[in-house]
Amino acid sequence: MADKKQIRAVLGRLPLMLQLFCAHLIFGFESVVQRRRAARLKRMGMSEFVIPVNEFDSSRVCHILASGWSLNHSFDSIDRANAFVIGFNFSFLKCKDPDLHFVENASVKNLRFFVNTYQMHFALEKFNVFSNSKVVFKNLSELKNSIGLIGMLYSGKALFIKDRHFRIFGSKGVAPVVAQMCADSRHLPQAVSSVVGLVILAKTMGFKKIIVHGLDFQGPHFYGADASEVIFNNAELPQPLTLDEAGVELHKTAVGENGVGVMPVIQALKEELKKYDVEVLAASRLSPSAKVLGWV
Repeated sequence: MADKKQIRAVLGRLPLMLQLFCAHLIFGFESVVQRRRAARLKRMGMSEFVIPVNEFDSSRVCHILASGWSLNHSFDSIDRANAFVIGFNFSFLKCKDPDLHFVENASVKNLRFFVNTYQMHFALEKFNVFSNSKVVFKNLSELKNSIGLIGMLYSGKALFIKDRHFRIFGSKGVAPVVAQMCADSRHLPQAVSSVVGLVILAKTMGFKKIIVHGLDFQGPHFYGADASEVIFNNAELPQPLTLDEAGVELHKTAVGENGVGVMPVIQALKEELKKYDVEVLAASRLSPSAKVLGWV
């Protein structure tokens, strides 16, 4: 039986219109799944995060925190008085009070994600992120995720958001799909990397300048090899690395499939956002993403 990678390879060789049609069919299935899951979470007492479209002062700068090693270089440059900060996953180990913080993973089918779910929830409690920030659970339509587990852990502490997974099956689909993602103001769009969706979310909320921290394509996380040392043993975060120390092996999302990794997608996103008068930049020239985005 063909696996997902083989199916994506076949779809990537189809004409672009057929690729987009296949993606639309998947949208239809996921939308039904997501409505049912959202309704169940509401019955469990969890509220929905509705995207505030163009409600933020465009003169403020939106900073998005990814988990790459360069975050240890750039985080202190954020002027919190003029900044709106969006965190994701373990970035709260660096910034414990972002304005918005997104989490995911609540799988009972995958041991790694199951352990990650409880580790993250424990840390959000330990570092008072639930108290200091608005926490939002994303990736609601992922079938391996357990709605019961999400509701048990996060109801009363966090919101959920309806997201939409945009499939890019080949390189010729990058630009048109990125354009579709930017035009969607009702969902959190997702493709290849969470950073892509969070940048589009910031644009939808009204920000005109978006700065991305820790999008490095290669090298370790800013917290080192394992977040559990910081979470459970109160270890200090590693000292900032140099580019030479970070290593050259690309992450899975950077390599991608069928020629579609995060680099061509983020490059297409930068160009698409110019149509909305939105500028997106890397926070540090040390980050490999600076070669794609430019830097502050």
